[in-house]
Amino acid sequence: MKRFVLIALPVALTAVACNNGSSSSPTPTTATSQTFTTEVLTGTVPVPVNGVLQSEFKPFTVGQGGGQISVTLTSAVETLPGGTLLTTVTMGLAIGTLSGTTCTIIPNASTPAQGGSVPQLSGSLAAGTYCVQLSDITNQVGPVAYAVAVVHP
Repeated sequence: MKRFVLIALPVALTAVACNNGSSSSPTPTTATSQTFTTEVLTGTVPVPVNGVLQSEFKPFTVGQGGGQISVTLTSAVETLPGGTLLTTVTMGLAIGTLSGTTCTIIPNASTPAQGGSVPQLSGSLAAGTYCVQLSDITNQVGPVAYAVAVVHP
């Protein structure tokens, strides 16, 4: 299941033209291109503590006036008791805003995900600091080591 991050990216283009009776020829414009960065964020979501499911988040910064981003949970591996590895664990993947030590999830910016190569979340974000949060949604019995690729301007 994919959900898309739909966040308004304010873009305003204003043109002011004055004609003082003089003629002018059009000035060619050059399209600017954004530079995109791929950040690989890694960590571990611990097992539930006293029945409370755990989560972990990592910050990232969108620059250059904002733009399109994509988030891919590339790997999520649960280490079961006894050492067996479970590579098909499902985690909660979300994008949020960062405020101090809190990651507040953006509405409609979360989805259950397993490790893969196709982005699970995408959309537009304004320039600023955000966070990717991984959450235990299956009452895991072992810690889950993860890697998330975030592509952003």
